[in-house]
Amino acid sequence: MANYNPFRRFDPRLAAELKTQRKTILIGILCVLVAAGLDGLVLPLLQNSINAIQQAAPLVSAREKSMEDKEKEWNQKAPDISAALNIPQKDVEAAIKRAVPKVLASQSENEITALAPELGLSPTDMNRVLNKVGNLPTGDPSAVTRLGGYCLMVVGLFLVRYWFVRGQTYYLAKAAARLSSDLRERLFSKLLRLPVSYFGEKRVGAINSVLTNDVNVYQNAVGILRDSVDAPVKSVIALGFVFWTQWKLAAVTLLFLPIMAVIIDRNGRKMRKTQGEVQVALADLGASTNEALLGARVIKAFAAEQTVIGRYKALVEKTFSTQMRATKVFATLKPMVELIGAAALATILYLCGQMAYTGQLQLGQVAALIFALDRMNQGFKGFGSISSTYNQVQAASRRIYEEVLDVPDQVVDATTGKEPEGFRGLVEFKNVTFRYPDGTEALNKVSFTINPGESLALVGPSGAGKSTIADLLLRFYDPTEGQILLDGIDLREIKLSWLRNQIGVVPQQTFLFAGSIQENIRLADPLASPEAVTKAANQAHVTEFVNQMESGFDSQIGEGGGRISGGQRQRVAIARALVRNPKILLLDEATSALDAQSEMAVTEALDEVMKERSTLFIAHRLTTAARAQKIVVMSRGQVVEQGSHVELLEANGAYAGLFRAFSGGVLG
Repeated sequence: MANYNPFRRFDPRLAAELKTQRKTILIGILCVLVAAGLDGLVLPLLQNSINAIQQAAPLVSAREKSMEDKEKEWNQKAPDISAALNIPQKDVEAAIKRAVPKVLASQSENEITALAPELGLSPTDMNRVLNKVGNLPTGDPSAVTRLGGYCLMVVGLFLVRYWFVRGQTYYLAKAAARLSSDLRERLFSKLLRLPVSYFGEKRVGAINSVLTNDVNVYQNAVGILRDSVDAPVKSVIALGFVFWTQWKLAAVTLLFLPIMAVIIDRNGRKMRKTQGEVQVALADLGASTNEALLGARVIKAFAAEQTVIGRYKALVEKTFSTQMRATKVFATLKPMVELIGAAALATILYLCGQMAYTGQLQLGQVAALIFALDRMNQGFKGFGSISSTYNQVQAASRRIYEEVLDVPDQVVDATTGKEPEGFRGLVEFKNVTFRYPDGTEALNKVSFTINPGESLALVGPSGAGKSTIADLLLRFYDPTEGQILLDGIDLREIKLSWLRNQIGVVPQQTFLFAGSIQENIRLADPLASPEAVTKAANQAHVTEFVNQMESGFDSQIGEGGGRISGGQRQRVAIARALVRNPKILLLDEATSALDAQSEMAVTEALDEVMKERSTLFIAHRLTTAARAQKIVVMSRGQVVEQGSHVELLEANGAYAGLFRAFSGGVLG
């Protein structure tokens, strides 16, 4: 077993995955080998059992005994028959003498039909006599004894086989489950290491389809390993038995194998292509389902149910069509293999008849050969199933690697880089230019500085580049040109995990996870003390509504925070950002979802905590920007103005115009 390699047929990456479960798989395969070998032992037992049945029959017993032995055996009953019929014993013995040659020469298995006429009785009357005196000896009792032994051996064989079949099922199922579990963990971990741009290009439902549909197909690889051992072992054992019994029949069987191999190979190539189409269609369908569920409120608000249902129906029909194409390919293979197997079986059966007629085969051999041929046919069908499943697995494997595992990780490594000591929170953008992979320029030579403890607001219309600056600060992307410095150190030289631990983020679109309020706050710092959680909750005015809940901080808020209001969700998000006591705050209009009273309270709290840290606002409302110590006005990816609120109003430039429009009610 040391040199056994059941993984060579697969994609090398899939083979590497399977090798992680080598021990469990090899135990399962060993069980498959033993179970298949034990199954092969049924063939000689079947042959011997049928021969024993034939030998136990009266006709066979009569033919195998000499006339003298048979006559002697019957004469033991002569005195009883003579007394029962009141006929001289010598007349009974004479009748027996005349009947024995007829029995030995007759094709009838009923000895009574030979003896009754010699005594002038009907078979019925003869039966009545024998009921009184005891039946004539029939058949070979030793053959019945042998048959009983063979039957016990069959039961014992299958009792032993039971444990190995049970073992193969358990160990291979364990390997398959472990393989899929480990793969899902790797996929999930990989997804969270991928750059933000990946999620902008992919649909969530399509990614989820890889984690579910493709992985489910992928784990069938273990089943292929089982069938790849079981099918050939059964076929080889059966073919070997046929060779041992009658080599001419085995030679005829071999004539059908090339035909079957060609059909299986051609069908397999078609299956790989069609299964790939099925997986893509399922991914599209899953993505649309996910979007429809997440956007249910929008769909209902615009009375767009029928439109969305129509689009969904079209995707369902597309998926159905691809599945039926794959089913057609699969459905073609199995009956074709069965047809070729049936042709081989019919040919062999006819040849068995010819050989039996010429005395070259016994009844037991014929029955065992038929059983062996059936086993071979099952093995051939197994090869067809292996080919189809193999190509399905290869198609799923290709999607798993191409869609997720082969996608390059984010350039940075979260485990390496500098961890500046005594970090103060100085942020510098120096001539930063950024272009997206498609060439779209989002920033052009942007420069500004946020001193430790200083607040800076980014102002400008949609598309000005404000969110891109936030993404660059978090290293979701790296600048195309220029530098971003923290305390004078290039962001690309800093350890990513350390960097993000220094930044508290409050997005405009708040996202909370299903779980308790406390769990959501602790997401930023799982090791935060209860005092730190309470302090952050107080600063964000979360405690006010939490105290009114029955379970307090342990209250469950549902998926997306659906059980609390939008303003409450945003307060929890602010507490989440503050609990890690960051040196830098990144606020994307953090108070936009709050009512006036809550906004005032939270704003005052933020003004207090901002004194201790550098703060970058993305300001959509100019009242928010006015609170910042410095304002940067952006337009089309460039800085057009920067200064304090008062300085920019006095300059009477772009910011002053925006502020007058805002104050006059045109904006905001």
